[in-house]
Amino acid sequence: MIFSISSVFITLCVSLLLIALFSFILTHEKSYRLFRSDLLFILALITCLRLFFPFEFQFTKTIVLPPIMNPLIDILNLEIFGQIKLLNILLIIWGIGIIVGLGIYIHNVLTVNKAENRILKNSKRIKMSELLNDFASPDYDVYISDSVPSPMVLGFKKCILIPDISFTKEELFNILKHEAQHLRQNDILLKQVISILVIMYWWFPPIYFLRKNINFYIEVRADEKVTDQLDSSSTLDYAQTLLNVQKKLQNTKSVFSNSLSSYLIGESNSILSYRINYLLNKQFKKKTNKLLLGLLFILPILTNSIIFESYFSDTVITEGTLSEEELIDIGYLIQQNDGTYLFCIGNEKYPIQDPTDLIKSGIHVIKE
Repeated sequence: MIFSISSVFITLCVSLLLIALFSFILTHEKSYRLFRSDLLFILALITCLRLFFPFEFQFTKTIVLPPIMNPLIDILNLEIFGQIKLLNILLIIWGIGIIVGLGIYIHNVLTVNKAENRILKNSKRIKMSELLNDFASPDYDVYISDSVPSPMVLGFKKCILIPDISFTKEELFNILKHEAQHLRQNDILLKQVISILVIMYWWFPPIYFLRKNINFYIEVRADEKVTDQLDSSSTLDYAQTLLNVQKKLQNTKSVFSNSLSSYLIGESNSILSYRINYLLNKQFKKKTNKLLLGLLFILPILTNSIIFESYFSDTVITEGTLSEEELIDIGYLIQQNDGTYLFCIGNEKYPIQDPTDLIKSGIHVIKE
């Protein structure tokens, strides 16, 4: 694997297209009739993999793209301070940003862990089996607290937190089913993967749209799993629960800052409309077309098969040199009696080990 300007460039281009597609699906509510959460899963997976591996491989083929790559290389090779190039400065800034991001990440993990321990210590603990007659194992702990703004999964502990608010039995049933699904799917770990990507590509604006898209997907997938075996009437009741819960939570205040949102999974007003429309139209399409999923999955593999490179034909380095075509036009080979070859150009003669490629290219051959 080779890490280069070209490999990073094509990684960013492909990722931008994938993130744009992800955003389009999530912001156009009619798309739920064509695409389901399985497509969103594939989009999330291949986008993350593409960003984690911005490399070119042995099977990668080079495509010369001077109109784009030449100006990019020229800019990055600009000498800013003495012989220090702009590329070197940008790499240093990139590295510093990653170090700072990792420091903030570790600090936030410790902050969330302390907040979680404090909340759990001062909350009422109940088992899911005590609240639900019909529940699927495992029997998670449920903590009721006035310190949380909404039902949520916080940090890495396998427990559910709900605010100290009066919910109906049906609302409580749907809330706990939804949060338990987050725990079964280890969604908090998925959010950490995205956090690492944000740290790696902190200077790439679309990465923040990807994080938002993943948060959308996590909620939609949990809704779909919870209602997978429900009929239309029960699904409608579940959607109504989403609305009722949001109304009851309007006056609650979060004790967590936005910077800690990557370490909790809670209800969000911003995607409520999409979630409800997705649920109400789930009968239109249960699964995305497998052919489409397959084509989408191999897209990053195909893009890893090519890479764009610059090409400079007239530079100080190449001035006075001859191209391959020119060498074939004005040069020729002499096949000696002992079977060896000499490459001749003007009055100069050079021994050559393997003339196969030159002969295939049509160079003139003279036998002694």
